[in-house]
Amino acid sequence: MSFELPTYRFRNAVFSPIVLSPQSPTLIGLDEELNLLRRNTELLIKEGNALNILLWGEKGGGKSTAIRVLLKEYSDKGLRIIEFSDEDYFNIYLLYKEIRFAEALSFIIYFDDVSFDETDDRYRKFKSIVEGGLEEKPKNAIFAATSNRRHLIAESAVNSEDIYSRDLQNEQSSLYARFGIAIGFYPLRKEVYLEIASHYLKRSGLALKDGWELDAESYAMERGGRSGRVAEQYAVYRKILEG
Repeated sequence: MSFELPTYRFRNAVFSPIVLSPQSPTLIGLDEELNLLRRNTELLIKEGNALNILLWGEKGGGKSTAIRVLLKEYSDKGLRIIEFSDEDYFNIYLLYKEIRFAEALSFIIYFDDVSFDETDDRYRKFKSIVEGGLEEKPKNAIFAATSNRRHLIAESAVNSEDIYSRDLQNEQSSLYARFGIAIGFYPLRKEVYLEIASHYLKRSGLALKDGWELDAESYAMERGGRSGRVAEQYAVYRKILEG
């Protein structure tokens, strides 16, 4: 496998190219978080001794966009991203083999929208992938996962004080510890949301008319709260209304 393209999906031991949007990904108000991810990526590219990444928090908050930012900025320096499903557990070692052959490149093995409950057998399979066995992941690769939950598993699963719950809590902590960088994506403050909405409105060629801030706020509240995704949708909505 030559990995000529910057990103692929690996399913059932088959690589499929992922077609990316030609537009540059945008994240506003997350400079500190992005700079931490950039420094970690640079360490991966230069030394191959970087940390696994967990991005957790609100839907539409920019977790997947942060991964796309890294790809956009570092693909020409040899970064490749492979989207991998936690359900494809047994094929992880086939992926490792391909990555080891491409030692001149650096890889992020990406798990999108990972979350489990206490009865989900996929949890322990995912844990086995991340924690590893006799065969460790290649030095030129790290894991990155996005989740709506900080510890990847529903908090209700560990609320009781029985022995089973304590065992599960230990498992949870063990998995979380495998991600040396964990970044939370919290609900946006009003001013940040409006800054993002303003960016998308201008990019769409729309004027910032009187009262647009209140309109944008109302749009967000009707959709459950402020997020970067909702700000982008608001710009599209306005463009539809204005023709």
